[in-house]
Formats: sequence, C-alpha cells, structure tokens
Amino acid sequence: MMRPQRLKWIRVGVVAVMAMFIALPVVSAQDDDDFYKEVRKKKAREKAIAEGKDPDAQPEPPPEKPKLPADADGWMSYIQRRWNSTKPEELQTVREAADKLKEAIGTEQALREKVVKNFQGFKEKEAERELQDAIRKSGVTVEKLRVVLDESRPLALKAIMNPRYTEADNCKLQPEVDKACAPLFAVWRDPVGYSVDKFGLDLKAPGARLDGLATLLGEFDPALASWGENVTDAEAYMKSRGREFLNVSEREYKANRKLLDANDAMQGGTLTEEDKRHVRVLNDYRMMLGKGCLAINLQLCQACTGHSKYQEKIGRIGHNIDGHPEGRTPQDRARRAGFAGSVAENCLMGAADGAAAVWQWYNAAEHHRNMIANHSIIGVGHSGVYWTQNFSGGSRQ
Repeated sequence: MMRPQRLKWIRVGVVAVMAMFIALPVVSAQDDDDFYKEVRKKKAREKAIAEGKDPDAQPEPPPEKPKLPADADGWMSYIQRRWNSTKPEELQTVREAADKLKEAIGTEQALREKVVKNFQGFKEKEAERELQDAIRKSGVTVEKLRVVLDESRPLALKAIMNPRYTEADNCKLQPEVDKACAPLFAVWRDPVGYSVDKFGLDLKAPGARLDGLATLLGEFDPALASWGENVTDAEAYMKSRGREFLNVSEREYKANRKLLDANDAMQGGTLTEEDKRHVRVLNDYRMMLGKGCLAINLQLCQACTGHSKYQEKIGRIGHNIDGHPEGRTPQDRARRAGFAGSVAENCLMGAADGAAAVWQWYNAAEHHRNMIANHSIIGVGHSGVYWTQNFSGGSRQ
C-alpha cells in the first residue's frame, strides 16, 4: 500500500506539469505562416546581396532626353556621333535632328551642298569600321585562313596527280578532284564568305544598321543612299571590302608581282588582251595550289596562235597533224616560231574566252596536270573557240 507522503509528491508533480502546459503560449497557424514568410524574405535578401544586387535600392529614374542641338552643324554632328546608338532616347534625337536638317535644307541649295559634302563617304567609313569590328568578334584572321591553304594544297595536288584520274575513262574521278579543291577555291576566291560559313562572321546585323543609316542620309540627297554601282546593300559592300582585310592571296601575289606585271605589260606578236587574261586566270590557279607563275613567251604565243587558226580551219583539234603548214608537231611549230626549247602542248575547242579555256582544261585530267606542272614559260593563242597552250622551262616554285 502506497504511503501518504509519496502520494503527496506525485500529486504535486502532476499539478506542476499541468501548470507548465497551461503557461505555454498558444501558437496559431497564422503565426507559423508569418514566421516562414520572414525566413524566406531573409534568405531572398541574402541571395540578392550575394549576387551584387541591392534589394533596398530605389529604382533608377528614366534617362533624361538628350538635348537637341540648335543648328545645322550640331544636327549633322549629332547624327554622325549617335546614329548607331543602342539607347532609344538617343536614336529618337537622331531622328529629330534629321527632321530638323531636312526642314532647314528646304530650298537652300548652299546648305544642301554643305550637308552632302559633310556626309560624303561617311557611311562607307562606318561600314569599314563595322566590318573590322565584326572580323575581330568572329576571331578569323588571315593566318587562320592560310592554315586552310596549307592543309588543303597537298590534298588537292594528290587528287590531281592521281594516275587513276584520266581522260581514258572520261575523268570519272573529277568529283574527287573538285572536292579536294573546294576548300582552296572557297578561301582563295571568297575569304569573307568562307569566314561567314566557318567562323561565324556576322555581317547581317551591322549591314541592317548601315542600311538604316543609308536610308536616313538619302533623305538629304538620294546620292548619299547609294553603296555604289552594282552593290545592292551594306552587307554586299562589306563583303566586297572584306577581301582587303582578309587577303589570303597577298603573299603569293607579292612574291610574283614582278613577273605578273611584266606579263600585263607585254605587247607584240600575236598576243591579245584576251590571251593575257587567260594567263592571269591560270597563274591565279597555280598560285592557289602553291605553284609558281608562268612567264609569257611571244615566240610560243605565235606558235600557239598559228596552231589554233589551223585547227579552226580544218574543224578539229590535234597535236600532230600531217600537212600542217607550220609544222606537224608542237616542237616543229615552236622551232618555226623561233623557240628552240622543248614544249608540252594543250589544245581544245569550245571555249568562248580565256577563263572558260582554263576551266575546260581543268576538267580534263592530263591537260589539267599539264597546266600545273613545273613549267616556267607559257605561250597561248586562240582563234574563235579554238585555244592552244605551249609550256616550257624548268621548275618555278
């Protein structure tokens, strides 16, 4: 049986515990929700501060509208300085300056002439600045484009020199030659287009901005809106100018400049301007492949022209032709013209001009190899659509 004293202490304990529960504050669901809201708010503030944001900062006031200059000189200056701004308020002021300038021009011929003189060539200079900036952003350089040449030349030459590439089977391997040469043609002929495709060079966005500038300037005088003859827009203008900034062929042309100039200056005999254009196209192709240029020889040109005329007369082509008045073989015809060295000959019919003749031979394996062989001298002559080439001389690399 439990003692009375022990029961007393049990009762006291129970009463104390009950008192504790009675003394605890009552927590409502609303209080709990407010507590977690404050916790979340505190964490959001700490995160914003860690990200460099000030949650207590006051919103920035709207930018002040730029002050419009007071006269024509100020309007022209503002347009030139702010035409390409990224701030809407400044572009709006450019528009207002242009409207003021148009209004002031009115029928004042002197002011119109001043405005035209002030803006003459302005958009072209801005286009070159935009072009250089776009090139810099893309990361393309002449050195990187030269790497394409260095890597592609051996592959192209290997395809061209492949013994299985032959006219005996109607040049079935021509597609392989074309594929191997394609990167060379792309980077050599159009380094800007190649850079757009391979390096992400963006000329569309700056071109659109520049076309907007051209339209604005055209409001003062229609001539100020033009990008030049046969140039449709700013993007086309930048592409045409871009070759000077990404000139991958400069090294080869500089190395061969003396010979190329001598070819262009050459006169006499049977040599025509179209013959010289033909040699320029062929030398450009040889330089693209890393080959040396060919020097024009007037004696070989005479032999080639005579052969082309005789082929046109008889209506067929051939290297060795019995009864030929200037000699049966290429060597015979060269000697008759006064050239004592050995020669290699290409003949064709069907080319309307000198460039077409080069690319017709490009598609004929053995003739193709003859054009890029290690010669140093060339003679060329044509009559109508008949063309003849004679090659001689040792290696010129």
